[in-house]
Amino acid sequence: MGERTISRRNFLAGITATGALAAAGALAGCAPQAQAEGGKSGKADADAQGSWRDKPEMPADIAETLEADLVVVGAGNGGLVAATTAAQNGAKVIVLEKGGNIAAAREAIGALNSALEPDHVEDVPTLLNHANQTQAGDANMLLYKTWAEKSGEMIEWMKETLEPKGMLFPFEWHKPDDPHAYYPAMCYNPCMGEYNPDGPNYGAYAHLEVMNEVLGELGGEVMLMTPAKMLVQDESGKVCGVIAESKDKGVIQINAKNGVIVCTGGYGANDEMLQDLCPGNSNWCVLRDSVTEEGDGIRMALWAGAELEAGGACMIWNRGIMFDDTEFDGSYQGGDIFLPGSQPFLHVNANGERFMNEDQCYPMSYAGGANQPGHFSWIVWDGSYWEDIERFDTCGCSRLFPAPSGTAFNADVYDCEAITKEHLDSFWLEPRIESGALKKCDTLDELAKEMKFDADQTATFKATIERYNELVAAGEDVDFGKPAYRLSAVDEPPFYAARIAGELLVTIHGVITNADSQPLRKDGSVIEGLYVCGNDQGGFYPHNYPSNFTGINAGRTATFARIAAKHALGAA
Repeated sequence: MGERTISRRNFLAGITATGALAAAGALAGCAPQAQAEGGKSGKADADAQGSWRDKPEMPADIAETLEADLVVVGAGNGGLVAATTAAQNGAKVIVLEKGGNIAAAREAIGALNSALEPDHVEDVPTLLNHANQTQAGDANMLLYKTWAEKSGEMIEWMKETLEPKGMLFPFEWHKPDDPHAYYPAMCYNPCMGEYNPDGPNYGAYAHLEVMNEVLGELGGEVMLMTPAKMLVQDESGKVCGVIAESKDKGVIQINAKNGVIVCTGGYGANDEMLQDLCPGNSNWCVLRDSVTEEGDGIRMALWAGAELEAGGACMIWNRGIMFDDTEFDGSYQGGDIFLPGSQPFLHVNANGERFMNEDQCYPMSYAGGANQPGHFSWIVWDGSYWEDIERFDTCGCSRLFPAPSGTAFNADVYDCEAITKEHLDSFWLEPRIESGALKKCDTLDELAKEMKFDADQTATFKATIERYNELVAAGEDVDFGKPAYRLSAVDEPPFYAARIAGELLVTIHGVITNADSQPLRKDGSVIEGLYVCGNDQGGFYPHNYPSNFTGINAGRTATFARIAAKHALGAA
């Protein structure tokens, strides 16, 4: 069947916990207290809801105790921002990282109304209301508003911090010229050394490496292969330290004078938590990008008394191409990455029927297919696909046609090469045709046969194509309401089809916090000394991800991490 995987990025290999902590015992300095109400579940609840909720016992023996002003758990988009901010304010910072290296950087950082781009001002209330509508009305608009008002300062700080090292901050503002399109100008794409507005851009994905270098120069310490296990609280419930496992030293305690910031990336690599908290959202994925994100930060916060946000969702791309033998077996494996899966071509279900307006955000398109027979959809297009892709003019990381020079990141986000038809064909189409995942035929009858349609399904499929082509010719989708500029006829051979399911990136609901990133107990009180950021923090998208806000997740993660660090040090 050929090679099935092309890595999206060099994601880090994870490490497995080395065993349960030992029996309870007193610790020196910041002494642990009895578990806060709302921590460990009772046995009946634990059996019903999963053992991940069970708080481990405190260890009896501590091999070493360290002192710091601030401890940050997780060396990623949030952790390194928080740690660098704190170190710049004179704090002694220790970062605990579970993996063997710092996390992979995101190429897009969402920040609104920055002084770096004074000509691009977005109306904040419009964005808030649009976001709330895409979030089923239950996102925390106070957190959105905080990000919208403070993200500009964050990106200005990031440029000031990293520019001396050679980091550039090109800005993306292009969007389709159509009244249906809403793409706020908010995306910065950091590049090291040089920026080529037409691609390639091999210097992308480097800003966390550069920030880690700055952190080291400021005296900050990153302890790799040292997963945090639980938080330490004093008599009042204030968090004042962390218990961790060092590969070399064993169980260690780090006391934190000013608090602990947790940003470990959610629980996308924890099967038990996925099945407990959001099975319907994640079950129909054939790829998974999460590696070390096993819910450590969320679990530690809950054991300390925090409340988990209602909901349960993953950030899922409609880019999981399926092979003929791919099954949904709960492994989140068996497929391949397929960037063209995010294009708004025609989709039909396993019976050959069209079932949605295909011009949807990634997770909505995925969900539409997941609700069809077999929990997938077929994406279908014809030989004029490059002209169609030009007209579609998709934005963000789904872009396959270059935007006007200098207005967007015109490089393939998977390999940073320039976006061209030749690149699309050689990197994305031809390998999948060779593997059998992408079907290519000269007639619709031959395509239907490759799709394993029976006679009735073939007839339905061909009738669907005929109806869809009529809508394209009329310039109006009276069936599902897709905008005219994203309609594309299927009438010019060769014809293409691929089964599309989900690619699970990360989870996106988490601990309830206030606007200072402080987690709240069920009674609404603040857990002093603790901050939760990034995909461990709830409030932004408890059920779905508004992916037409390019870079919002990395942007809100960095913004609230910076807010947390300044608040912990009294520097806000």
